Amino acid sequence: MKKKLHTKKKLTAFLLIAALTTALPAAVFAAVRTDTAVVTTLYGGNIADLTQNDEYKAADNFYSLSDTNINRMASEHFQIIWGNNDTTNTINYDFIKGNLINLENIRSFYIEELEMKDIGVSVNPYITEKRKTNVYISNTGLSVFEDDWAYMSADSDGFGYLFLAPGAMRVDEPSWVLPHEMGHVFTYHQGGNIHGAWYEATANWFRDRYLGSEYYAYGGRTYGPTADFFAPYLLNSSYYVPHMLNWYDTWPLFIYISENPDNIDGLGMELMHKIFEYNQPDNTSMYDTIELLSGVDKKEILAGMSRRMATMDFTRQQYYLQRLDEALETEGNYAKIYTTLEAADQDGYQTISGDRAPMQTGFNIIPLSVDLSKAILKADFVNTSTESGTDFRVSLVTETAGHTTRYSNIVSGSGTAEISLLGDEKAAYLVVCATPDTIKNYVVDWDSKATDTDTRYTYKVKISTSDYIPIKGDVNKDSTLNELDIIAIMRHITGKHLINDPTSFNNADYDQNGTVNMLDAISIMNG
Repeated sequence: MKKKLHTKKKLTAFLLIAALTTALPAAVFAAVRTDTAVVTTLYGGNIADLTQNDEYKAADNFYSLSDTNINRMASEHFQIIWGNNDTTNTINYDFIKGNLINLENIRSFYIEELEMKDIGVSVNPYITEKRKTNVYISNTGLSVFEDDWAYMSADSDGFGYLFLAPGAMRVDEPSWVLPHEMGHVFTYHQGGNIHGAWYEATANWFRDRYLGSEYYAYGGRTYGPTADFFAPYLLNSSYYVPHMLNWYDTWPLFIYISENPDNIDGLGMELMHKIFEYNQPDNTSMYDTIELLSGVDKKEILAGMSRRMATMDFTRQQYYLQRLDEALETEGNYAKIYTTLEAADQDGYQTISGDRAPMQTGFNIIPLSVDLSKAILKADFVNTSTESGTDFRVSLVTETAGHTTRYSNIVSGSGTAEISLLGDEKAAYLVVCATPDTIKNYVVDWDSKATDTDTRYTYKVKISTSDYIPIKGDVNKDSTLNELDIIAIMRHITGKHLINDPTSFNNADYDQNGTVNMLDAISIMNG
């Protein structure tokens, strides 16, 4: 939920827990091993006294620590705070302790694995004391706050805190709300600023990373790895990003950046840190920021990300595919996720309907009904949009029964995408992403219909298959060996144009040693 502004420990984390409440005895519990729940009880003192030797201090900008009408329990890095009027009849010792355990696990993952900055350190450089992160519980009579479901905010000393309803704090299986809201706290403490249109998507990226880890666990049971999902993004994939129809769910962009599956220099977790630490100007789009910080063309990033969405080809593909299957069980979703082209004209070209043509940064995933027993699959793509600065990134994608995914070359603008069929494919797709030269920086509009008339970029494409018998050395697959094949190898060796097509690469690898080098070019010359 959106923030509001107010004036590998994992399962072996040890908690120091203090309570001041009529429902719970005033006590401090030490040495709680979270996977066995063995508790040693030590009585006496208030929260300040009980935590005075902690590295992270207990503090509260809204209520006095000595206020006996306020209940508190603390772990090494967190303090949970609630009133005496629990209208949900939810709060007890196990509930609070369980949430402290889950909070510690989430924090440990974000700091130890994602290497984020410590949320116990103020964004105000004049405050050097480390403090526990406060979590206030709604619906308990905390009069300073209005009851709400879940949000993150920051106090006047520059520390992020959470305000959560008990229903958002499920202990076992651990709540999915906590890692999302903690993502907001961590975003705040990285020191940069994320535009509001991307604010929820980045928090969901944090959560998805946590769900894919063994830190997603409780009481000796490990629930991870699994995955969150981005169904609204797929259901509205032709819209610009972020759009009110998809803005919570556009975090596959950050999966692509953080996992960097195409090994592009400039992408990876280092870039994610730069994004979170960068004070992005209000008039700059996230795409421009990413391009600036990475040195990578935003069109290349959009091309790589969008084509992987056809088969969920990321590290946790199996979990995303499970979620996709669940989404497809809803009637009508298939037609929303996948695009069907218009019938072919007399020249064999199919067009995209105006209401499904992609807006800027939007994309189409188009399942192809083709003979997969053929050797070559081609897409002759033509940009038909009359808008100034129109551009596309286009790719063919094939998938085996075991979900191995293969990709063609990427077409820029108009051109031909081509991929070899190896005989084990079960599906093929055309993926088209609209990448205009200028990407507008939209403000997310709550009235999404107001933006439904935004520019859509049109195209036509001719899909074809053909037979081909591979010839050793025939890089361009024209059934002859000539200087064009040698030039293709030289361009590959120098990095000017890599040979991505599997058949072309196999042909270029004349000596079949798994690499393409100068010896292959010499072999063709002598052949």
